[in-house]
Amino acid sequence: MNLLPEITSLDNLLSRIDAAMAAAESHGALCGMLCARGTVELSAWMEHVLGEQVAQQDLHELAHELARLHSATLEQINDAVADFHLLLPDDDDTLSLRVEALAGWCQGYVYGLAAGGINEDTELPADSRELLVDLVEISRAGMEDNSGPGSEADEIAFVEISEYVRTGVLLINEELQPLKAAHRLQ
Repeated sequence: MNLLPEITSLDNLLSRIDAAMAAAESHGALCGMLCARGTVELSAWMEHVLGEQVAQQDLHELAHELARLHSATLEQINDAVADFHLLLPDDDDTLSLRVEALAGWCQGYVYGLAAGGINEDTELPADSRELLVDLVEISRAGMEDNSGPGSEADEIAFVEISEYVRTGVLLINEELQPLKAAHRLQ
């Protein structure tokens, strides 16, 4: 199984070239595009992630990491045992950083769906439509007090919301890409 790249190093590479998206948001965008289209070329996704301002000298290392993320995500989102992971900071990072990354991930996902051709006029199954509304709300998340560690209740809520997003994305993918879902069930 391909593993996702380490988020901090990918964020640093993206920041160095002033990319249009951070790591979590770029992974969300890729997942959204995959759910909407079923497949997405690495170069098409990279155009969204990088934006227009790209220094050529920094591109080689970043392109390698983005290709790794693309490959691992393709494998994970279509995995028969649903071994799909969101690219988010580790549990050792502050809760506020993880909440911000999850919000960015969801924002990227919604962007990716739109970039993949899903818009407000697209007829979606009821479950997917409801999940999409929730993901838009989660994309607006933030913490009122981000100065210290979160409470145990905040940590539990974050884990539950992250899992809701993860399983929701898998459900949306199955509903929008039914042939792949049927293939996974064999």
